[in-house]
Amino acid sequence: MENLFGGYFILFLFFKSASRSAIELTCFSRKERLFFDRTLWLYRIIIKFFCFFFSLFVELENGFILVFFLTNSFREPCASLTIAVASLVSLSDFGFL
Repeated sequence: MENLFGGYFILFLFFKSASRSAIELTCFSRKERLFFDRTLWLYRIIIKFFCFFFSLFVELENGFILVFFLTNSFREPCASLTIAVASLVSLSDFGFL
């Protein structure tokens, strides 16, 4: 997980510096650059919002599957164990936020 975070951080720094230098090289005024900067931040917040709720939906779905299979564990004991392990592994979905 540490290496994955480091890779994303390096990509973030690269695109941040690339976007800033590209905006500074254009002939936009300071007021226009502020508008673009705020627009990009707004898009970033919206994308993080959707990613967070998609991950939350995945977690809730895994939780419901886990409860369903644990209540019916007398029918298929191996399946409930498999779903329990899969549900625990998927807790790493929140790592990228």
